[in-house]
Amino acid sequence: MADQRHSKHAAPRTIRRKRRTVSTWAVLPTVGMLTVAGAAGAAVFHDSHPIKAAAAGASQQKDLFAASASRGQAPAAVSRSAERPPVPNVAAVEEKIEGLRYATTDIQVHADAKSGSPVLATVPYGESVDITGETNGKWAQIMHNDLPRWVEAASISAEEPLGTAPCATGSGMEKGLQPDTIKVHRAICAKFPSIVSYGGIAGRGEHATGHAIDIMISSDLGNEVAAYLQEHRAELGVEYLIWRQRIWRPATSNSWRGMSDRGGATANHMDHVHVTTYGNSATR
Repeated sequence: MADQRHSKHAAPRTIRRKRRTVSTWAVLPTVGMLTVAGAAGAAVFHDSHPIKAAAAGASQQKDLFAASASRGQAPAAVSRSAERPPVPNVAAVEEKIEGLRYATTDIQVHADAKSGSPVLATVPYGESVDITGETNGKWAQIMHNDLPRWVEAASISAEEPLGTAPCATGSGMEKGLQPDTIKVHRAICAKFPSIVSYGGIAGRGEHATGHAIDIMISSDLGNEVAAYLQEHRAELGVEYLIWRQRIWRPATSNSWRGMSDRGGATANHMDHVHVTTYGNSATR
């Protein structure tokens, strides 16, 4: 009986089932296939991408260079130095220079002796240029930046234009003067170096605006000064002169006219030639 009770109330038997496991080696081929498929998809996507296209273009260009090399041709090369003019031989340049000329106006420097050639620079009025003596029709050859260039021959002169060279005594008194007035100062001090005293900016009238200058001279040399200014009035922009109690204003009369007595040597312009200019109207 004991055995029967024992068998009747005994704990049920546990049934163990085998679990099916998937081998890692079986999964890897599938993952590998997915990776390959993903890479293929990415390659297809990048074929239409600009970067991929640029890389393809570079590859084609490389192939062209390679093809040239295979045919025995050297690949083309671009050098920045080819864009720069060669360094001139200083001795050769000096041998070409025959003389010096001055610009009678602002002149354009051309690469060749023709109007349609490139303009390389501009030489300001009054500046000097070295010439070689070679001409071609209306053109004259000059040396610019140590290289042969061309300008119109009519725009240069052997004589320096009036009023361009600074005075040997200095240019301090030119401060505030108009361009034409400065020309008068420089022209007179070049022509008459013995005159060293001038009156420029003052507190009233045309002297205040820089349109007038006083050439301090009391001798008969003042007659020569006045005559010189009359002769070159257009080149210097002279409007009128006052000298020894007389006035010369070509816009109204080409003759000297007397003036009333103002009471003193300086007021009557007995000790200086007064010059009034237009300001910036001098011809070139």
